[in-house]
Amino acid sequence: MPNAIFYKYPKSTEVNRTLPKSKLYEQGKVNSAIRELFVTQVEQITWANKLSAQTLNIEAHEQIKEIQIFSIVLKGDELSEEVLQTVDKAILHPIIFEITAHNQHMRTTACFKEVGINGGITLSEYYCSRWQKRLSISNSQEPDNIDKRQSLPLTLNIKALYEQLLASLLPYPLKEFETFPELIKRIDAIKLLNKQQNQINNKLSNEKQFKNKVKINAELKQIKQALKLLTLSV
Repeated sequence: MPNAIFYKYPKSTEVNRTLPKSKLYEQGKVNSAIRELFVTQVEQITWANKLSAQTLNIEAHEQIKEIQIFSIVLKGDELSEEVLQTVDKAILHPIIFEITAHNQHMRTTACFKEVGINGGITLSEYYCSRWQKRLSISNSQEPDNIDKRQSLPLTLNIKALYEQLLASLLPYPLKEFETFPELIKRIDAIKLLNKQQNQINNKLSNEKQFKNKVKINAELKQIKQALKLLTLSV
């Protein structure tokens, strides 16, 4: 899990509008169980910033028009992924979430979000930074806090900016000539292989017969080789 990176968003991107939960319920078509999660876990959701070609004076991109920055204040320390999915499915644009827990610690979280031509939304798993002591909002005048936020990456267009922001949350960097969707698929494959490796290690530790141990070790070797190829940085 990477260290938290919080960014200073220009004044031109500022929205700072509270989002009523009822609106998200309507757009997300949520059931009573999801509503209960919102009620018990979420204190407030704020649309903090809108990053776009207009608000940042960078090039637009046909695939991604805007990036939204949402601030979520929790009632406790827990936030279900189903809450994030509900918000993401209700909003067509990609979202970067800044989460503040009841203990005044913050983290950044987001998924890789793809919106189809027909408006269909595909979400990857959610990637999170480590928790750290709460910072002020990006347009605060408090120098001791705002200085801990980094300037936005310099990019040519809004799509490249989205990929840079999301890349800071990912466990592996892009390889040369690798596209962002390919990186997400590779991370998913690594996660699956790690799970299989743990299962085989458990199977190996419980196996008593030597010939079966040999077979299991051979299978384990194949998985380790596959993991090595997938995790190479170049």
